Amino acid sequence: MYHRVASMRRIVLFALLTITACSSGGIDGFVNNPGCESIAKHLTEEPLRKATIGLVSGDTTRMVDVEVADEPGSQTRGLMCRANVPYGSGMLFEFNELASGPFWMFNTYIPLDIIYFNSAGGVAGTAVMLPCPNENGLTESAWRVHCLEEAAEYDPGKPYTNALELPGGWLLSEGLDIDSLPEDTQLQRFPAVIR
Repeated sequence: MYHRVASMRRIVLFALLTITACSSGGIDGFVNNPGCESIAKHLTEEPLRKATIGLVSGDTTRMVDVEVADEPGSQTRGLMCRANVPYGSGMLFEFNELASGPFWMFNTYIPLDIIYFNSAGGVAGTAVMLPCPNENGLTESAWRVHCLEEAAEYDPGKPYTNALELPGGWLLSEGLDIDSLPEDTQLQRFPAVIR
């Protein structure tokens, strides 16, 4: 019970921090603080490739509109500085080789669910990732260390070739529990539609 109450308090706190950070101008969809200005400007000038993927389990496919992070710069930025990620959307990280280790939440202001996928498209691990705000006025270096320490909880413990970040709670709204996805859950890609 305590864990659930503490988690809810953290989520409410992070929501309030996000609303406060986003309330005074800036670029739409991005947190308004000096550390986010260059990321927001870069992504508005050079948006990431978009795709639609499916999370397939049995005869059910849940469609997700994603931004694709397939090069080191976009993979490093991930969903940093976003003010929100709409339900039914997310970010797909595509690696050219097996990757390992956790993702982190440095300079990320919204809770995220992550699913790591192996080379066969099956689930290699999952995690609920909470924002890692700089609540105590740490130097950027100390803030990074703090967020890296928290990221140890998000390590899938297995290699992966793709990772999918989704808005926290979206899977649950779709009837899936991030901690117990069906064993047959697969990542499915759909061909790009040329318009």
